[in-house]
Amino acid sequence: MSGIETTGYVFGDIDHLARAKLVLVFGLHLVALLVLFRGAAAQKSSFLTKYAMLTASWLNSIMSAAILSLAVCVATVLAGRYSGMTTVLIVNAAVITLYVIEFSVMLSRGFFKRLLDDALQPEIRTFICFIVMVNAGYFTLMFLKDILLSDNLGMR
Repeated sequence: MSGIETTGYVFGDIDHLARAKLVLVFGLHLVALLVLFRGAAAQKSSFLTKYAMLTASWLNSIMSAAILSLAVCVATVLAGRYSGMTTVLIVNAAVITLYVIEFSVMLSRGFFKRLLDDALQPEIRTFICFIVMVNAGYFTLMFLKDILLSDNLGMR
């Protein structure tokens, strides 16, 4: 057996490999949150503009993204120590799902609205954006899975 079945508990010992994995997980979530917050700040119809702490300035966005990314990393470590790799992947998939939904709404109200103009109904435009972002979320999750299941640093 290989992959998830044989990994057992992760982050039990925080060695160089575990630190590198956590830095990559933190970086992935930090970049996604930062893009999300700054995109919401540029789009006034976004749900996140109601929370000035997230979108008011670059400094607020960076600090909020760092704190939330750190919370995801703590949840990842706790899930890895007490539940195993499958739970780690489920925790990260749940967070990525939240990104995908908000990115889909932002794209359907912003970029795709300008791209497609009034040629499509808003529901169809939202559905197209959702499909595009589900694919992006899937590939992000597969990238994250490969990182978490790796057993060495570097390329093979």
